[in-house]
Amino acid sequence: MYNIYYKRKIMLRIVAGKFRHLQITQPDLKTTRPTMDKVREAIFSSIQFELPNAVFLDLFAGSGAFAIEAISREAKAAIAVENNKETFSILRENVLKTKSNQLFDLHYKGALDYLKISKQKFDIVFIDPPYVEYELINQCLIELKQRDLLSENFTVIIETNDAKKIIFDDFYYLYKQKKYGKVEVLYLCKN
Repeated sequence: MYNIYYKRKIMLRIVAGKFRHLQITQPDLKTTRPTMDKVREAIFSSIQFELPNAVFLDLFAGSGAFAIEAISREAKAAIAVENNKETFSILRENVLKTKSNQLFDLHYKGALDYLKISKQKFDIVFIDPPYVEYELINQCLIELKQRDLLSENFTVIIETNDAKKIIFDDFYYLYKQKKYGKVEVLYLCKN
């Protein structure tokens, strides 16, 4: 008797906007932690009026669902940063499915490495590393501030499982915090 194993592609969907219902491939769950549809939908509902013409940065892009959702909802540009080679390949394929790849800027590198070379100002930044990477989140917040990479009316959105471990100085103001099961979402703006 033979056992036949195959990899089934797990698909995610874009929730709203011009790419609504677009199916995109989810990378291997061993290397990524996808945001649940309901959490992604809640986040985008919270920032829907900030998105048109915004420059959106997804620092731990994975499948690219957040960057694609941002463009789908009229962001001017989306920058997606991913440091896993296989995941980056899937990210690129997912962006190509939109047939709007000129609106995306993809970077195969680590989040901090990208922030150290970027000269772009960002309106909305999404930070969603693996849950145990609290210090990486804190370092990203420092880099964004020190390198002056945030626009005047920025929003930084952090997804984590322990908000108490996210440390930021008085440059940032926590204006909203939501909990969805074990997931906590923090919304920061300029103080």
